[in-house]
Amino acid sequence: MNQWLRWAGKTSRGENGIVTSLTPSQEGHPVDRLSELLGQAVQFVYTCWDRIVLSGYIERLQRPENLIYFFQDVVGIPCIEPTVLEQRTNAYKAWVRRVTEEHGIPVLAAPRGARKEELVEPYYRRLKGAEGVACVLTSMEQGRTFVSYVPRWKVPSGDADYRFIKACRKQFLHYYWYVLDPVMGPMSVRVASYFPFNVTCYLNGHSFVAQELQRDGVRFRQADNAFLAVSDAAALQSAADRLSASVLQRRCDYWVRRAVPVFSPDEREALRPGYRYSMAQMELATDVVFKRSAPLRALFQRACELGVLVGGANRTTHLFGRHINRHYHGKLQTVLDQRDAGHPVLRWYYKTSFAKQYVRGDQHSDRILRTETCSNDTYHFGVGRHLENLPLLRQKLATTNERCLDEQAELLASAVDTGQLAALAEPTLTGQRRIPGLKLHDDRVIRLLETLLHPGGFVRDWTSRELHTRVVARHRLTDHDYRLSQLRYDLSKLRAKGLVARIGKTRRYCLTPIGVKLGVLLVKLRTRLLGPLASLIRQPKPNATPRRSNPVDAAYREVDTALDHLSAALGLQCAA
Repeated sequence: MNQWLRWAGKTSRGENGIVTSLTPSQEGHPVDRLSELLGQAVQFVYTCWDRIVLSGYIERLQRPENLIYFFQDVVGIPCIEPTVLEQRTNAYKAWVRRVTEEHGIPVLAAPRGARKEELVEPYYRRLKGAEGVACVLTSMEQGRTFVSYVPRWKVPSGDADYRFIKACRKQFLHYYWYVLDPVMGPMSVRVASYFPFNVTCYLNGHSFVAQELQRDGVRFRQADNAFLAVSDAAALQSAADRLSASVLQRRCDYWVRRAVPVFSPDEREALRPGYRYSMAQMELATDVVFKRSAPLRALFQRACELGVLVGGANRTTHLFGRHINRHYHGKLQTVLDQRDAGHPVLRWYYKTSFAKQYVRGDQHSDRILRTETCSNDTYHFGVGRHLENLPLLRQKLATTNERCLDEQAELLASAVDTGQLAALAEPTLTGQRRIPGLKLHDDRVIRLLETLLHPGGFVRDWTSRELHTRVVARHRLTDHDYRLSQLRYDLSKLRAKGLVARIGKTRRYCLTPIGVKLGVLLVKLRTRLLGPLASLIRQPKPNATPRRSNPVDAAYREVDTALDHLSAALGLQCAA
Protein backbone atom coordinates (compact mmCIF):
# COMPACT_ATOMS: atom_id res chain seq x y z
CA MET A 1 0.00 0.00 0.00
CA ASN A 2 1.54 3.27 -1.06
CA GLN A 3 1.72 6.52 0.89
CA TRP A 4 -1.20 8.09 -0.92
CA LEU A 5 -3.67 5.27 -0.37
CA ARG A 6 -2.94 4.13 3.18
CA TRP A 7 -6.36 4.62 4.64
CA ALA A 8 -9.07 2.09 5.46
CA GLY A 9 -12.77 1.90 4.76
CA LYS A 10 -14.04 3.85 7.79
CA THR A 11 -16.45 6.36 6.26
CA SER A 12 -18.90 8.96 7.44
CA ARG A 13 -22.14 9.46 5.53
CA GLY A 14 -24.26 12.51 4.94
CA GLU A 15 -28.01 12.71 5.07
CA ASN A 16 -28.34 11.31 1.55
CA GLY A 17 -26.14 8.31 2.31
CA ILE A 18 -23.30 9.36 -0.01
CA VAL A 19 -19.77 8.89 1.30
CA THR A 20 -18.41 12.24 2.54
CA SER A 21 -15.09 11.36 4.14
CA LEU A 22 -12.55 8.61 4.49
CA THR A 23 -10.49 8.67 7.67
CA PRO A 24 -7.10 7.03 8.10
CA SER A 25 -7.11 3.61 9.67
CA GLN A 26 -6.03 3.43 13.29
CA GLU A 27 -5.41 -0.28 13.03
CA GLY A 28 -2.97 -2.30 10.93
CA HIS A 29 -0.33 -0.34 9.03
CA PRO A 30 1.05 2.83 10.66
CA VAL A 31 -0.05 6.07 9.01
CA ASP A 32 2.57 8.63 8.05
CA ARG A 33 2.13 12.41 8.09
CA LEU A 34 1.28 12.75 4.43
CA SER A 35 -1.41 10.05 4.54
CA GLU A 36 -2.96 11.70 7.58
CA LEU A 37 -3.04 15.01 5.75
CA LEU A 38 -4.65 13.52 2.64
CA GLY A 39 -7.01 11.35 4.66
CA GLN A 40 -8.74 14.43 6.06
CA ALA A 41 -9.45 15.79 2.57
CA VAL A 42 -10.23 12.59 0.61
CA GLN A 43 -13.61 10.95 0.17
CA PHE A 44 -12.63 7.64 -1.42
CA VAL A 45 -10.18 5.98 -3.80
CA TYR A 46 -10.82 3.40 -6.50
CA THR A 47 -9.01 1.78 -9.43
CA CYS A 48 -10.95 0.99 -12.59
CA TRP A 49 -10.46 0.24 -16.26
CA ASP A 50 -11.16 3.34 -18.33
CA ARG A 51 -10.82 3.19 -22.12
CA ILE A 52 -10.68 -0.34 -23.58
CA VAL A 53 -9.95 -0.99 -27.27
CA LEU A 54 -9.97 -4.62 -28.45
CA SER A 55 -9.01 -5.75 -31.95
CA GLY A 56 -11.10 -8.67 -33.17
CA TYR A 57 -10.01 -11.01 -35.92
CA ILE A 58 -10.85 -14.46 -37.29
CA GLU A 59 -7.67 -16.41 -36.64
CA ARG A 60 -8.20 -18.73 -39.63
CA LEU A 61 -8.44 -15.81 -42.10
CA GLN A 62 -5.33 -13.78 -41.34
CA ARG A 63 -2.81 -15.27 -43.78
CA PRO A 64 -2.93 -15.72 -47.56
CA GLU A 65 -2.82 -19.52 -47.26
CA ASN A 66 -5.85 -19.32 -44.91
CA LEU A 67 -7.74 -17.34 -47.55
CA ILE A 68 -6.91 -19.87 -50.27
CA TYR A 69 -8.10 -22.80 -48.12
CA PHE A 70 -11.32 -20.99 -47.20
CA PHE A 71 -12.42 -20.17 -50.75
CA GLN A 72 -11.18 -23.32 -52.51
CA ASP A 73 -11.93 -26.05 -49.95
CA VAL A 74 -14.81 -24.55 -47.93
CA VAL A 75 -16.66 -22.27 -50.37
CA GLY A 76 -15.71 -24.20 -53.50
CA ILE A 77 -14.34 -21.32 -55.60
CA PRO A 78 -11.14 -22.44 -57.43
CA CYS A 79 -10.06 -19.00 -58.69
CA ILE A 80 -9.89 -16.16 -56.14
CA GLU A 81 -10.31 -13.17 -58.41
CA PRO A 82 -10.79 -9.57 -57.15
CA THR A 83 -14.49 -9.87 -57.99
CA VAL A 84 -14.81 -12.73 -55.47
CA LEU A 85 -13.61 -10.47 -52.68
CA GLU A 86 -15.70 -7.58 -53.99
CA GLN A 87 -18.85 -9.72 -53.88
CA ARG A 88 -18.33 -10.27 -50.16
CA THR A 89 -18.01 -6.52 -49.59
CA ASN A 90 -21.11 -5.70 -51.64
CA ALA A 91 -23.12 -8.39 -49.84
CA TYR A 92 -22.21 -6.94 -46.46
CA LYS A 93 -23.02 -3.36 -47.52
CA ALA A 94 -26.39 -4.49 -48.88
CA TRP A 95 -27.13 -6.28 -45.61
CA VAL A 96 -26.30 -3.13 -43.60
CA ARG A 97 -28.64 -1.02 -45.74
CA ARG A 98 -31.46 -3.54 -45.37
CA VAL A 99 -31.14 -3.97 -41.60
CA THR A 100 -30.84 -0.25 -40.84
CA GLU A 101 -33.88 0.56 -43.00
CA GLU A 102 -36.03 -2.20 -41.44
CA HIS A 103 -35.25 -1.13 -37.87
CA GLY A 104 -35.09 2.62 -38.47
CA ILE A 105 -31.43 2.88 -37.44
CA PRO A 106 -29.86 6.20 -38.51
CA VAL A 107 -26.79 5.88 -40.77
CA LEU A 108 -24.52 8.95 -40.71
CA ALA A 109 -21.27 9.89 -42.35
CA ALA A 110 -18.75 10.82 -39.64
CA PRO A 111 -17.61 14.44 -40.24
CA ARG A 112 -13.89 14.97 -40.41
CA GLY A 113 -12.35 16.26 -37.16
CA ALA A 114 -15.49 15.77 -35.02
CA ARG A 115 -15.59 13.59 -31.90
CA LYS A 116 -17.78 10.59 -32.66
CA GLU A 117 -18.93 10.28 -29.02
CA GLU A 118 -20.42 13.78 -29.05
CA LEU A 119 -22.10 13.18 -32.41
CA VAL A 120 -23.92 9.98 -31.33
CA GLU A 121 -24.96 11.16 -27.85
CA PRO A 122 -28.47 12.36 -28.98
CA TYR A 123 -29.11 8.98 -30.63
CA TYR A 124 -28.44 7.16 -27.36
CA ARG A 125 -31.22 9.14 -25.71
CA ARG A 126 -33.76 7.82 -28.22
CA LEU A 127 -33.19 4.29 -26.90
CA LYS A 128 -34.46 5.40 -23.44
CA GLY A 129 -32.15 2.98 -21.63
CA ALA A 130 -33.21 -0.09 -23.64
CA GLU A 131 -30.74 -2.43 -25.29
CA GLY A 132 -30.21 -1.80 -28.97
CA VAL A 133 -28.34 0.02 -31.74
CA ALA A 134 -28.34 3.81 -31.41
CA CYS A 135 -26.91 4.61 -34.84
CA VAL A 136 -24.30 3.62 -37.41
CA LEU A 137 -21.48 5.93 -38.53
CA THR A 138 -19.54 5.43 -41.75
CA SER A 139 -15.93 6.46 -42.13
CA MET A 140 -13.16 5.98 -44.70
CA GLU A 141 -10.16 4.63 -42.79
CA GLN A 142 -7.09 2.47 -43.21
CA GLY A 143 -7.60 -1.23 -42.63
CA ARG A 144 -6.08 -4.65 -43.25
CA THR A 145 -7.35 -6.68 -46.21
CA PHE A 146 -6.16 -8.88 -49.10
CA VAL A 147 -5.51 -8.23 -52.78
CA SER A 148 -5.57 -10.77 -55.63
CA TYR A 149 -3.69 -10.36 -58.90
CA VAL A 150 -2.02 -12.35 -61.67
CA PRO A 151 1.76 -12.58 -61.17
CA ARG A 152 4.08 -11.10 -63.77
CA TRP A 153 6.11 -14.27 -64.12
CA LYS A 154 4.97 -17.36 -65.98
CA VAL A 155 2.07 -19.17 -64.35
CA PRO A 156 3.26 -22.59 -63.06
CA SER A 157 2.00 -25.63 -65.05
CA GLY A 158 -0.17 -23.40 -67.21
CA ASP A 159 -2.79 -23.01 -64.47
CA ALA A 160 -5.15 -20.25 -65.67
CA ASP A 161 -6.80 -20.01 -62.20
CA TYR A 162 -3.52 -19.23 -60.42
CA ARG A 163 -3.64 -15.93 -58.50
CA PHE A 164 -1.19 -14.29 -56.11
CA ILE A 165 -2.85 -13.43 -52.75
CA LYS A 166 -1.17 -10.81 -50.57
CA ALA A 167 -2.11 -9.06 -47.31
CA CYS A 168 -2.01 -5.25 -47.42
CA ARG A 169 -3.44 -2.08 -45.88
CA LYS A 170 -5.88 0.04 -47.87
CA GLN A 171 -8.32 2.84 -47.22
CA PHE A 172 -11.91 1.67 -47.42
CA LEU A 173 -15.29 2.04 -45.74
CA HIS A 174 -15.75 1.14 -42.06
CA TYR A 175 -19.02 0.94 -40.12
CA TYR A 176 -19.22 2.09 -36.48
CA TRP A 177 -22.11 0.38 -34.70
CA TYR A 178 -22.96 2.39 -31.56
CA VAL A 179 -24.92 0.15 -29.23
CA LEU A 180 -26.28 0.23 -25.68
CA ASP A 181 -25.31 -3.00 -23.95
CA PRO A 182 -27.08 -4.12 -20.73
CA VAL A 183 -23.74 -5.13 -19.18
CA MET A 184 -21.13 -2.73 -20.60
CA GLY A 185 -23.37 0.29 -21.18
CA PRO A 186 -22.57 2.44 -24.23
CA MET A 187 -20.03 0.79 -26.53
CA SER A 188 -19.20 0.67 -30.22
CA VAL A 189 -18.05 -1.92 -32.74
CA ARG A 190 -16.11 -0.88 -35.83
CA VAL A 191 -16.51 -3.35 -38.70
CA ALA A 192 -14.31 -3.32 -41.80
CA SER A 193 -16.36 -3.71 -44.99
CA TYR A 194 -13.51 -5.55 -46.75
CA PHE A 195 -12.61 -9.19 -46.29
CA PRO A 196 -11.69 -10.68 -43.73
CA PHE A 197 -14.03 -8.26 -41.86
CA ASN A 198 -11.77 -7.43 -38.89
CA VAL A 199 -13.51 -5.62 -36.03
CA THR A 200 -12.51 -3.21 -33.29
CA CYS A 201 -14.51 -2.94 -30.05
CA TYR A 202 -14.49 0.28 -28.01
CA LEU A 203 -15.62 -0.03 -24.38
CA ASN A 204 -15.32 1.89 -21.11
CA GLY A 205 -14.81 0.35 -17.70
CA HIS A 206 -16.63 3.18 -15.88
CA SER A 207 -19.80 2.45 -17.86
CA PHE A 208 -19.58 -1.21 -16.78
CA VAL A 209 -19.18 -0.19 -13.12
CA ALA A 210 -22.19 2.15 -13.36
CA GLN A 211 -24.34 -0.71 -14.66
CA GLU A 212 -23.15 -2.99 -11.85
CA LEU A 213 -23.86 -0.38 -9.15
CA GLN A 214 -27.38 0.17 -10.49
CA ARG A 215 -28.10 -3.56 -10.33
CA ASP A 216 -26.72 -3.71 -6.76
CA GLY A 217 -28.84 -0.74 -5.67
CA VAL A 218 -25.79 1.38 -4.75
CA ARG A 219 -26.34 5.12 -5.10
CA PHE A 220 -23.66 7.10 -6.87
CA ARG A 221 -22.99 10.35 -8.73
CA GLN A 222 -21.10 10.17 -12.00
CA ALA A 223 -19.52 12.86 -14.20
CA ASP A 224 -18.67 11.46 -17.62
CA ASN A 225 -16.21 8.59 -16.95
CA ALA A 226 -15.55 9.32 -13.27
CA PHE A 227 -17.40 8.81 -9.98
CA LEU A 228 -17.75 11.86 -7.72
CA ALA A 229 -19.70 10.22 -4.90
CA VAL A 230 -20.89 6.74 -3.91
CA SER A 231 -22.83 5.35 -0.97
CA ASP A 232 -20.56 2.30 -0.63
CA ALA A 233 -16.91 2.71 -1.64
CA ALA A 234 -16.20 -1.01 -1.14
CA ALA A 235 -19.02 -1.92 -3.54
CA LEU A 236 -17.57 0.47 -6.10
CA GLN A 237 -14.16 -1.22 -6.05
CA SER A 238 -15.76 -4.66 -6.02
CA ALA A 239 -17.77 -3.79 -9.15
CA ALA A 240 -14.62 -2.53 -10.88
CA ASP A 241 -12.81 -5.78 -10.06
CA ARG A 242 -15.57 -7.84 -11.70
CA LEU A 243 -14.68 -6.62 -15.19
CA SER A 244 -12.85 -9.71 -16.45
CA ALA A 245 -11.62 -11.06 -19.77
CA SER A 246 -14.58 -13.46 -20.00
CA VAL A 247 -17.06 -10.59 -19.60
CA LEU A 248 -15.39 -8.62 -22.38
CA GLN A 249 -15.25 -11.71 -24.61
CA ARG A 250 -18.97 -12.46 -24.17
CA ARG A 251 -20.18 -8.90 -24.78
CA CYS A 252 -17.98 -8.40 -27.83
CA ASP A 253 -19.07 -11.73 -29.32
CA TYR A 254 -22.73 -10.83 -28.66
CA TRP A 255 -22.60 -7.69 -30.81
CA VAL A 256 -20.10 -8.92 -33.39
CA ARG A 257 -22.46 -11.80 -34.29
CA ARG A 258 -25.20 -9.21 -34.93
CA ALA A 259 -23.02 -6.73 -36.81
CA VAL A 260 -21.12 -9.18 -39.06
CA PRO A 261 -23.53 -11.85 -40.38
CA VAL A 262 -21.58 -12.43 -43.60
CA PHE A 263 -20.81 -16.15 -43.24
CA SER A 264 -23.08 -19.09 -43.83
CA PRO A 265 -23.50 -21.81 -41.16
CA ASP A 266 -21.07 -24.13 -42.96
CA GLU A 267 -18.52 -21.32 -43.24
CA ARG A 268 -18.88 -20.46 -39.56
CA GLU A 269 -18.30 -24.10 -38.68
CA ALA A 270 -15.08 -24.13 -40.72
CA LEU A 271 -13.88 -20.89 -39.10
CA ARG A 272 -14.36 -21.98 -35.48
CA PRO A 273 -13.69 -20.71 -32.85
CA GLY A 274 -14.50 -17.51 -34.74
CA TYR A 275 -13.34 -14.09 -33.59
CA ARG A 276 -10.48 -13.74 -31.13
CA TYR A 277 -9.58 -10.48 -29.42
CA SER A 278 -6.32 -8.78 -28.62
CA MET A 279 -5.71 -5.75 -26.42
CA ALA A 280 -4.93 -2.76 -28.65
CA GLN A 281 -5.24 0.11 -26.15
CA MET A 282 -5.91 -0.29 -22.42
CA GLU A 283 -6.17 2.47 -19.82
CA LEU A 284 -6.28 1.79 -16.08
CA ALA A 285 -7.20 4.76 -13.87
CA THR A 286 -6.70 5.28 -10.13
CA ASP A 287 -8.95 8.12 -8.90
CA VAL A 288 -8.39 9.94 -5.62
CA VAL A 289 -11.64 11.85 -4.98
CA PHE A 290 -11.24 14.92 -2.75
CA LYS A 291 -13.97 16.58 -0.70
CA ARG A 292 -13.08 20.05 -2.00
CA SER A 293 -11.25 21.26 -5.09
CA ALA A 294 -9.08 23.95 -3.43
CA PRO A 295 -6.56 21.66 -1.69
CA LEU A 296 -6.34 19.44 -4.77
CA ARG A 297 -5.45 22.34 -7.06
CA ALA A 298 -2.63 23.47 -4.78
CA LEU A 299 -1.41 19.91 -4.33
CA PHE A 300 -1.34 19.11 -8.04
CA GLN A 301 0.31 22.43 -8.96
CA ARG A 302 3.23 21.61 -6.71
CA ALA A 303 3.28 18.01 -7.93
CA CYS A 304 3.62 19.24 -11.53
CA GLU A 305 6.52 21.55 -10.67
CA LEU A 306 8.44 18.91 -8.78
CA GLY A 307 7.55 16.11 -11.19
CA VAL A 308 8.92 17.92 -14.22
CA LEU A 309 12.00 19.16 -12.36
CA VAL A 310 13.21 15.73 -11.27
CA GLY A 311 11.88 13.79 -14.27
CA GLY A 312 14.16 11.86 -16.56
CA ALA A 313 14.98 8.47 -17.97
CA ASN A 314 15.98 6.88 -14.67
CA ARG A 315 12.75 7.85 -12.95
CA THR A 316 10.58 6.91 -15.94
CA THR A 317 12.05 3.42 -16.21
CA HIS A 318 11.41 2.94 -12.48
CA LEU A 319 7.73 3.88 -12.91
CA PHE A 320 7.22 1.36 -15.72
CA GLY A 321 9.44 -1.30 -14.16
CA ARG A 322 11.41 -1.82 -17.37
CA HIS A 323 15.13 -1.85 -18.18
CA ILE A 324 16.82 0.29 -20.83
CA ASN A 325 19.44 -1.24 -23.12
CA ARG A 326 21.01 -0.42 -26.46
CA HIS A 327 18.06 -1.95 -28.33
CA TYR A 328 15.57 0.55 -26.87
CA HIS A 329 13.61 2.70 -29.33
CA GLY A 330 10.90 5.23 -28.53
CA LYS A 331 10.10 8.04 -26.12
CA LEU A 332 11.59 8.21 -22.64
CA GLN A 333 10.75 11.53 -21.04
CA THR A 334 8.62 13.51 -18.58
CA VAL A 335 6.55 16.37 -20.00
CA LEU A 336 3.89 18.81 -18.82
CA ASP A 337 1.16 19.14 -21.46
CA GLN A 338 -1.59 21.74 -21.90
CA ARG A 339 0.08 24.47 -19.86
CA ASP A 340 -1.93 27.25 -21.50
CA ALA A 341 -5.30 25.52 -21.24
CA GLY A 342 -5.44 25.80 -17.45
CA HIS A 343 -5.63 22.01 -17.02
CA PRO A 344 -2.06 20.67 -17.02
CA VAL A 345 -1.36 17.00 -17.59
CA LEU A 346 1.85 15.46 -16.25
CA ARG A 347 3.00 12.62 -18.53
CA TRP A 348 5.71 9.99 -18.28
CA TYR A 349 6.44 8.36 -21.66
CA TYR A 350 7.89 4.90 -22.23
CA LYS A 351 8.07 3.92 -25.93
CA THR A 352 4.51 4.45 -27.22
CA SER A 353 2.86 3.87 -23.83
CA PHE A 354 2.62 6.47 -21.10
CA ALA A 355 1.40 7.26 -17.60
CA LYS A 356 -0.33 10.55 -16.88
CA GLN A 357 -1.67 12.47 -13.91
CA TYR A 358 -4.24 15.26 -14.05
CA VAL A 359 -7.18 16.85 -12.25
CA ARG A 360 -10.74 16.34 -13.43
CA GLY A 361 -14.31 16.61 -12.16
CA ASP A 362 -17.72 17.96 -13.17
CA GLN A 363 -18.75 21.37 -14.50
CA HIS A 364 -18.76 22.91 -11.01
CA SER A 365 -15.39 21.87 -9.58
CA ASP A 366 -12.37 19.63 -10.11
CA ARG A 367 -12.17 17.19 -7.22
CA ILE A 368 -10.55 14.10 -8.72
CA LEU A 369 -6.83 13.45 -8.96
CA ARG A 370 -6.55 10.83 -11.70
CA THR A 371 -3.43 8.75 -12.25
CA GLU A 372 -3.78 6.76 -15.44
CA THR A 373 -1.49 4.36 -17.29
CA CYS A 374 -2.17 3.82 -20.99
CA SER A 375 -0.83 0.77 -22.80
CA ASN A 376 -0.66 1.13 -26.58
CA ASP A 377 1.39 -2.06 -26.80
CA THR A 378 1.17 -4.65 -24.03
CA TYR A 379 4.67 -5.92 -24.89
CA HIS A 380 6.01 -2.69 -23.34
CA PHE A 381 4.95 -4.20 -20.00
CA GLY A 382 6.11 -7.73 -20.76
CA VAL A 383 2.55 -8.99 -21.37
CA GLY A 384 1.09 -10.72 -24.44
CA ARG A 385 -1.68 -9.09 -26.48
CA HIS A 386 -4.30 -11.85 -26.18
CA LEU A 387 -7.31 -10.96 -24.06
CA GLU A 388 -6.55 -13.90 -21.75
CA ASN A 389 -3.63 -11.85 -20.38
CA LEU A 390 -5.94 -9.12 -19.02
CA PRO A 391 -5.37 -9.96 -15.28
CA LEU A 392 -1.58 -9.78 -15.67
CA LEU A 393 -1.80 -6.50 -17.59
CA ARG A 394 -4.06 -5.02 -14.92
CA GLN A 395 -1.50 -5.91 -12.28
CA LYS A 396 1.28 -4.25 -14.30
CA LEU A 397 -0.70 -1.06 -14.93
CA ALA A 398 -1.89 -0.84 -11.32
CA THR A 399 1.72 -1.14 -10.15
CA THR A 400 2.70 1.73 -12.45
CA ASN A 401 -0.13 3.88 -11.02
CA GLU A 402 1.04 3.16 -7.48
CA ARG A 403 4.63 4.03 -8.36
CA CYS A 404 3.52 7.35 -9.85
CA LEU A 405 1.63 8.19 -6.66
CA ASP A 406 4.53 7.03 -4.50
CA GLU A 407 6.98 9.23 -6.41
CA GLN A 408 4.74 12.26 -6.04
CA ALA A 409 4.17 11.54 -2.35
CA GLU A 410 7.93 11.32 -1.78
CA LEU A 411 8.51 14.68 -3.45
CA LEU A 412 5.56 16.38 -1.77
CA ALA A 413 6.61 15.29 1.72
CA SER A 414 7.83 18.46 3.46
CA ALA A 415 11.27 18.44 5.03
CA VAL A 416 10.78 21.61 7.13
CA ASP A 417 8.83 20.12 10.03
CA THR A 418 11.43 17.45 10.76
CA GLY A 419 14.23 20.00 11.10
CA GLN A 420 16.15 18.64 8.15
CA LEU A 421 16.25 22.02 6.43
CA ALA A 422 17.66 23.78 9.50
CA ALA A 423 20.23 21.01 10.00
CA LEU A 424 21.64 21.65 6.54
CA ALA A 425 22.98 25.04 7.66
CA GLU A 426 24.94 23.53 10.57
CA PRO A 427 28.60 22.55 10.03
CA THR A 428 29.50 18.87 9.87
CA LEU A 429 32.53 17.22 11.50
CA THR A 430 34.16 14.49 9.43
CA GLY A 431 37.00 13.16 11.54
CA GLN A 432 39.14 16.22 12.32
CA ARG A 433 37.73 18.14 9.37
CA ARG A 434 34.97 20.73 9.82
CA ILE A 435 32.82 21.08 6.68
CA PRO A 436 30.60 24.19 6.48
CA GLY A 437 26.84 23.77 6.13
CA LEU A 438 24.64 24.61 3.17
CA LYS A 439 23.31 28.17 2.95
CA LEU A 440 20.55 29.44 0.70
CA HIS A 441 22.67 32.44 -0.24
CA ASP A 442 25.51 30.18 -1.46
CA ASP A 443 25.26 30.72 -5.22
CA ARG A 444 27.68 27.95 -6.09
CA VAL A 445 25.86 25.19 -4.19
CA ILE A 446 22.41 26.23 -5.43
CA ARG A 447 23.74 26.43 -8.98
CA LEU A 448 25.22 22.94 -8.61
CA LEU A 449 21.97 21.46 -7.26
CA GLU A 450 19.93 23.12 -10.00
CA THR A 451 22.15 21.53 -12.64
CA LEU A 452 21.88 18.08 -11.05
CA LEU A 453 18.08 18.25 -10.75
CA HIS A 454 17.37 19.66 -14.20
CA PRO A 455 15.48 17.23 -16.51
CA GLY A 456 18.22 17.56 -19.11
CA GLY A 457 20.92 16.72 -16.57
CA PHE A 458 22.63 13.46 -15.77
CA VAL A 459 20.54 10.32 -15.85
CA ARG A 460 22.20 8.29 -13.14
CA ASP A 461 25.74 9.12 -12.05
CA TRP A 462 28.71 11.30 -12.98
CA THR A 463 32.33 12.13 -12.31
CA SER A 464 33.45 15.50 -10.98
CA ARG A 465 34.91 16.45 -14.36
CA GLU A 466 31.68 15.57 -16.18
CA LEU A 467 29.67 17.59 -13.69
CA HIS A 468 32.06 20.55 -13.96
CA THR A 469 31.66 20.57 -17.74
CA ARG A 470 27.87 20.53 -17.43
CA VAL A 471 27.74 23.34 -14.83
CA VAL A 472 30.08 25.57 -16.81
CA ALA A 473 28.13 25.03 -20.05
CA ARG A 474 24.69 25.43 -18.49
CA HIS A 475 25.45 28.69 -16.65
CA ARG A 476 27.81 30.09 -19.30
CA LEU A 477 30.82 30.28 -17.03
CA THR A 478 34.51 29.98 -17.72
CA ASP A 479 36.98 27.66 -16.05
CA HIS A 480 38.35 30.71 -14.23
CA ASP A 481 34.90 31.66 -12.89
CA TYR A 482 34.27 28.18 -11.49
CA ARG A 483 37.29 25.96 -11.07
CA LEU A 484 37.25 22.18 -10.76
CA SER A 485 38.67 22.44 -7.24
CA GLN A 486 35.74 24.66 -6.22
CA LEU A 487 33.27 22.11 -7.55
CA ARG A 488 34.96 19.33 -5.58
CA TYR A 489 34.74 21.49 -2.44
CA ASP A 490 31.00 22.04 -3.05
CA LEU A 491 30.52 18.32 -3.63
CA SER A 492 32.15 17.63 -0.26
CA LYS A 493 29.45 19.78 1.37
CA LEU A 494 26.71 17.81 -0.34
CA ARG A 495 28.35 14.50 0.61
CA ALA A 496 28.69 15.57 4.23
CA LYS A 497 24.92 16.23 4.40
CA GLY A 498 24.03 12.95 2.65
CA LEU A 499 22.65 14.60 -0.49
CA VAL A 500 25.30 13.01 -2.72
CA ALA A 501 26.87 9.56 -2.35
CA ARG A 502 29.92 7.95 -3.85
CA ILE A 503 29.30 4.74 -5.81
CA GLY A 504 31.39 2.01 -4.20
CA LYS A 505 35.12 2.54 -4.61
CA THR A 506 34.77 4.32 -7.94
CA ARG A 507 35.13 8.02 -8.59
CA ARG A 508 31.53 8.39 -9.65
CA TYR A 509 28.76 10.02 -7.64
CA CYS A 510 24.96 10.05 -7.61
CA LEU A 511 22.14 11.88 -5.85
CA THR A 512 20.55 10.10 -2.88
CA PRO A 513 16.75 9.97 -2.39
CA ILE A 514 17.01 12.57 0.40
CA GLY A 515 19.23 14.60 -1.90
CA VAL A 516 16.50 14.74 -4.53
CA LYS A 517 13.86 15.82 -2.02
CA LEU A 518 15.90 18.42 -0.11
CA GLY A 519 17.69 19.56 -3.25
CA VAL A 520 14.38 20.44 -4.89
CA LEU A 521 13.31 22.29 -1.76
CA LEU A 522 16.53 24.33 -1.59
CA VAL A 523 16.45 25.26 -5.27
CA LYS A 524 12.79 26.29 -5.12
CA LEU A 525 13.24 28.34 -1.96
CA ARG A 526 16.13 30.20 -3.49
CA THR A 527 14.93 30.75 -7.05
CA ARG A 528 11.16 31.05 -6.52
CA LEU A 529 10.80 32.78 -3.15
CA LEU A 530 13.83 34.03 -1.23
CA GLY A 531 15.63 35.52 -4.21
CA PRO A 532 12.79 37.86 -5.30
CA LEU A 533 11.90 38.74 -1.69
CA ALA A 534 15.48 39.69 -0.90
CA SER A 535 15.53 41.96 -3.93
CA LEU A 536 12.36 43.69 -2.78
CA ILE A 537 13.80 44.29 0.70
CA ARG A 538 17.07 45.72 -0.61
CA GLN A 539 15.40 48.04 -3.11
CA PRO A 540 13.17 50.82 -1.71
CA LYS A 541 9.65 50.85 -3.00
CA PRO A 542 8.92 53.59 -5.53
CA ASN A 543 6.42 56.21 -4.55
CA ALA A 544 4.44 55.88 -7.78
CA THR A 545 2.84 52.67 -8.83
CA PRO A 546 4.22 51.42 -12.15
CA ARG A 547 1.87 51.70 -15.09
CA ARG A 548 2.31 48.08 -16.11
CA SER A 549 2.12 45.28 -13.60
CA ASN A 550 1.55 41.54 -13.58
CA PRO A 551 0.15 39.10 -11.02
CA VAL A 552 3.62 37.94 -9.95
CA ASP A 553 4.81 41.47 -9.15
CA ALA A 554 1.57 42.22 -7.34
CA ALA A 555 1.90 39.06 -5.23
CA TYR A 556 5.47 39.91 -4.23
CA ARG A 557 4.41 43.46 -3.28
CA GLU A 558 1.72 42.01 -1.02
CA VAL A 559 4.34 39.84 0.68
CA ASP A 560 6.60 42.90 1.09
CA THR A 561 3.73 44.87 2.66
CA ALA A 562 2.96 41.98 5.01
CA LEU A 563 6.61 41.93 6.15
CA ASP A 564 6.47 45.67 6.87
CA HIS A 565 3.32 45.20 8.97
CA LEU A 566 4.94 42.34 10.87
CA SER A 567 8.02 44.46 11.64
CA ALA A 568 5.85 47.32 12.88
CA ALA A 569 3.81 44.99 15.09
CA LEU A 570 6.99 43.64 16.68
CA GLY A 571 8.36 47.14 17.28
CA LEU A 572 11.20 46.71 14.79
CA GLN A 573 12.22 49.81 12.85
CA CYS A 574 14.28 49.54 9.69
CA ALA A 575 17.18 51.95 9.34
CA ALA A 576 16.71 54.65 6.77
